[in-house]
Amino acid sequence: MITAAEDGQTTLKLTNASSRIRDYTLAYSSMDIRVGKEFTTVFPRTGFLIFSFITGTDFVSRFVNYDQSVARPNHLYICGLLSQSSLIVRQTGTGGGYAMKIHPVIGYYLLRQPMSALVDRQIRLCNVIADNGSLLDRMESTYHIDSFDHPEMRRFLRRSLPPKAAYQADPIYHAVNEIAEHNGIVDVHRMARRYFMSERTFHRQFLIKVGLPPKAYAKIWQIRYAMELIKKRPDTCLEQISYTAGYYDVAHLARDFKAKVSLPPSRHQGFLNPLSQQYLGASPALL
Repeated sequence: MITAAEDGQTTLKLTNASSRIRDYTLAYSSMDIRVGKEFTTVFPRTGFLIFSFITGTDFVSRFVNYDQSVARPNHLYICGLLSQSSLIVRQTGTGGGYAMKIHPVIGYYLLRQPMSALVDRQIRLCNVIADNGSLLDRMESTYHIDSFDHPEMRRFLRRSLPPKAAYQADPIYHAVNEIAEHNGIVDVHRMARRYFMSERTFHRQFLIKVGLPPKAYAKIWQIRYAMELIKKRPDTCLEQISYTAGYYDVAHLARDFKAKVSLPPSRHQGFLNPLSQQYLGASPALL
């Protein structure tokens, strides 16, 4: 558990937990928060979809950038891959929240619609899920959902999660894993050939099942790797960080940070509060 106080009026408690449903282990993060005025969190991009919902009667979570959407209690949301820069969220009120990181290809087999339609958006899951969307809508309207372990939430997930054999046979699933394992430092041209696809087909399949082109997706992981290196090696010069993270020089690293993180490499750590630190470090729920 992580407990943090941003000021005298804001308290924040963070917990990581997991739950077994069918042959899945669902790892998730929970948050209890009491906000005096307003709590702002910067969420750097990750290579995962985010399933989330919040609890409490007066708690509101609002995107400052992207689609400026609002998350309200007792609704399950999905946030697609973020392609622009860090996400900024402002929260008010007293309540809590739960979030799970989801492999994008598993998300595709769950939703069964092109993942490109979800990029840079947060939407209610019941509006996009192919099957059981009406079940989820009724569940949200009827029950007070207070965790991923709520009986009705577990019932919904048991019925909705795709069979593992479906996505494990998909080469794009394995390509995503390869990009993550190599921190985005990959040759997309060689990957396409290795998975017996033309570059055009590989690109098209990535857009459908991940939401972004393979090079753009790899860039998310490369920048995240650079961020991890800066955190773990604060005394290492940026030239060495750039080289280790697969950049030609510091100028290229700085350019990506400006465009995709909205901060220079030397300053991003100071803008990450405990909530965003936990978000980066939490294990994915579905792999």
